[in-house]
Amino acid sequence: MENRLGNPTSKERYNSEIPIRYLHGDAQHIGSRRHQQDSFGFSDPEDEAFQAHGGFVAVVCDGMGGMEHGDIASQTAMRTVLEAYGRKTPEESIPRALERSVHQANERVFATAASLGVAEGAGTTLVAAVLHGTSLYYISVGDSALFHLSKGCLRMVNRPHVYANLLEQAVASGDLSREAAASHPEREALTSFIGVQTLREVDRNIEPRPVRDGETILLATDGMFKTLDPVEMQSCLAGHPQSWPAALVKRTLDKRVESQDNVTVVSVTLQSGPGTIFDSAAEPARALRSRAGFWRRWRL
Repeated sequence: MENRLGNPTSKERYNSEIPIRYLHGDAQHIGSRRHQQDSFGFSDPEDEAFQAHGGFVAVVCDGMGGMEHGDIASQTAMRTVLEAYGRKTPEESIPRALERSVHQANERVFATAASLGVAEGAGTTLVAAVLHGTSLYYISVGDSALFHLSKGCLRMVNRPHVYANLLEQAVASGDLSREAAASHPEREALTSFIGVQTLREVDRNIEPRPVRDGETILLATDGMFKTLDPVEMQSCLAGHPQSWPAALVKRTLDKRVESQDNVTVVSVTLQSGPGTIFDSAAEPARALRSRAGFWRRWRL
């Protein structure tokens, strides 16, 4: 589901000396599931006044299939973040606005679930990214992912909230063997999601992450990156970046995995002039090699 919301303010606030464009693309498929529980949305790409202080926003949510009303949870969270972030003022920082918006989304999903008689029984993951000039800010809850393609190398930016993190800590302290951690049946269980009474575990950045002209960020649900390995993902990043989400979704479906989850991929490419959008893709591809453990293969 796509939703574009903005918060128009004075046109004079837009800095016309930096004619940056945010080229966005998206693709989604239900997989082999009965219901589509993924949702995604963007802020208004034409709202230059808001972009001057708020940047361009992309949001992806993945309703939790093991709970009731995952579709309602993901749609509610996505819409709430866009609406709440759209109320950002020039005086409010981007990290603060993102944090406020995500907590409002959590409160609304929790309240919606309570009204349906399933308090804390409806949930969703959430990842939101803001490109402001040549800076990237993000916030995430759960295990949906944010990737950054820079200098031909694809990196996962955010940290997933999964039980594997606690298992790795136990390995590091000597309380658990690496073999036991790798084979633990709850390794990929979520430790945080949108829809709880009190949201405590959130991943975000305060200092901006630099994004070069022509580089791309990808937001995706786990239906994609748990099916494709890093090399397979990298092989889809050819041609125009706005076509990459469709290529990634197609490659995912082509694997014909049994019980394929919903899959959603969103891209945003930074462009400040003609002929720049292929800069990062044209460099030699260097996908991260797999390491021990599912999530560790994406971490440097």
